[in-house]
Amino acid sequence: GDNICGIHKTALLKHAGLNQSDLIYANFESSLEQSPYCIVVDHEWKSVVVSIRGTLSLEDCVTDVLVDPIQLDDFIDRWGFDESYIDDGRNGFIHSGVLRRVEWILSDLHRHKLLEKLMRDDYPEYSLRFCGHSLGAGIAVLLSLVYRKDFPNLKCFAFSPPGGLMTKDLAVRCSEFVCSFVLDCDLVPRLSVQSMSILRDEVLDLIARIKVPKFVIAESIVKDILGKDSNLNLNDYVHLNGPLPDSDLARQLERLKSVQERRRQDFRGPIIKLYPPGKIIHLVKVDEIRSCAHDFARCLTCWTSNVGYDYVPVWESNEALGEIEVSPTMYTDHFPNRVCLELEKVANQFRDKSIMGFAAYPSPVEFDIDAHV
Repeated sequence: GDNICGIHKTALLKHAGLNQSDLIYANFESSLEQSPYCIVVDHEWKSVVVSIRGTLSLEDCVTDVLVDPIQLDDFIDRWGFDESYIDDGRNGFIHSGVLRRVEWILSDLHRHKLLEKLMRDDYPEYSLRFCGHSLGAGIAVLLSLVYRKDFPNLKCFAFSPPGGLMTKDLAVRCSEFVCSFVLDCDLVPRLSVQSMSILRDEVLDLIARIKVPKFVIAESIVKDILGKDSNLNLNDYVHLNGPLPDSDLARQLERLKSVQERRRQDFRGPIIKLYPPGKIIHLVKVDEIRSCAHDFARCLTCWTSNVGYDYVPVWESNEALGEIEVSPTMYTDHFPNRVCLELEKVANQFRDKSIMGFAAYPSPVEFDIDAHV
């Protein structure tokens, strides 16, 4: 799947710091059914690692929006499942776009059978690890549920996984071996049909409550960003309490709510909510270093940079990320380079036993990141 110059393979080896002999297999093709992935051997951590790429191509974006839940019954009959989770699996649902990609990777893994050879013949003392980012994280979770019946000690690391991935029972049960990482206001782990509906309703409601022309609000926000005193008082700009003030937009919103309610009543099937998987470690922004250099970096990036911020890891429940947080970094917090950078910082802090002051925060204060790799 690489080009004639082998650029994809060279970039992978260079970026991951791997020797060519450590890269056992890589597929670089991307389509509506195929996801690029690779199998590498990490001798330092004595692990065989299956890593799946996240959303990058147009085909990946199409897969992301195929959010209709699909039951796992047929999938389990074809590929099997860890016995401990088979009841939750048969009663469970999953993101249909993710399931399509998983089917293709499973077919490819079964075709070349390299994974079984590596684990049973070449490196029997090594551990199996699945990992991925974004769409790749969702794929890695379902792959690990299939392979855990053969390799019960495997672990899965899901970086910025889709919020609408699987039903709650399965998402909670797989926390024994799945650990998800979410950076601050990242949009993707909060995305679901329900959270998008909530955001739409809240935004429309807020627009209907505005008292002043929109440019007045925009002017005040720009002044605040530039450090000028805009005397911004929400009560002067928005009707904060009570019913919506009468207007054409308010009447249109009432009609929209009536249509939505009728559709909910006409829909006879169950409303299936999907959640992010496993144990969730949320890197929460807690402090900001103010300096000219940091302010300049934020200005250049329209305040989407996380330069100069400190983060602390906290455990989150699978339901905790059910609403979208509107923030300047809600998109850029999803970038894999940012997630990697902040995780490395946190890991180094936990290695340094002299670091103090974390006791006030919820676990994983004692979480040993190295032990879970």
